[in-house]
Amino acid sequence: MSNYSLTALISIPEEAGYFFPNRHFEYISNKPLYQIMIEKLEAIGKIDKIIINTDSNMLKSYYSRSNKTKVIDVYRAEPQEIELELTSDKLTTELLKHAEGEHFLQLGPIFPFLKQETIERAIQMYEEYVINAEERKYDSVFSIKILNRRYYDSDTDFIREDRPNTFVEDGILHIFNRTTFLANGNRKVGKKPYSCGIDEIENLAVDSEENHQLAVLINEHRNRFPHVFR
Repeated sequence: MSNYSLTALISIPEEAGYFFPNRHFEYISNKPLYQIMIEKLEAIGKIDKIIINTDSNMLKSYYSRSNKTKVIDVYRAEPQEIELELTSDKLTTELLKHAEGEHFLQLGPIFPFLKQETIERAIQMYEEYVINAEERKYDSVFSIKILNRRYYDSDTDFIREDRPNTFVEDGILHIFNRTTFLANGNRKVGKKPYSCGIDEIENLAVDSEENHQLAVLINEHRNRFPHVFR
């Protein structure tokens, strides 16, 4: 499927929450965190437009010169809402008021090790199983983290002893369309979503000083993670 337009949505507030407010502008490998993600989006040919919601004058000045990127400042989230990153459908609702088109990819800028090929794989799944009329089985795509754990109750008695897989929405990316979003009461995750599993390192969120230092350390030793850094 190539006859459709995909717009990427990304929100980069200058101050992000209570715990690590400057996280979007911290450096990894000589680049600020936000730039690492935007460059991946710019390199994906199937993304026609990138919309950045930001109150940063620096970002407004720099990205306003890009043909592929549109900079807006339409939604100022509360600090506790920013801590949820892109789980906020309120943010998505406001961004869609200022975005043209039908198909959208929304992600957060705080995942430096999210692979470009992972984003492209999620887009492929969206094309095959959401907008392809012949194979349509789902109405949206979202990323998940897979946990394989034993579970206990508050008295440390077993709830499940057989280590079942549990799937957690990790907030890294969502792909959806305007029609389904509105029909589901302004929700990115539809009634029949396709879940896209993402590797453990890709799930590392730079949402604390400790995780930032961990990300820097991982980046300096990329050779130890060949399945992530090829």
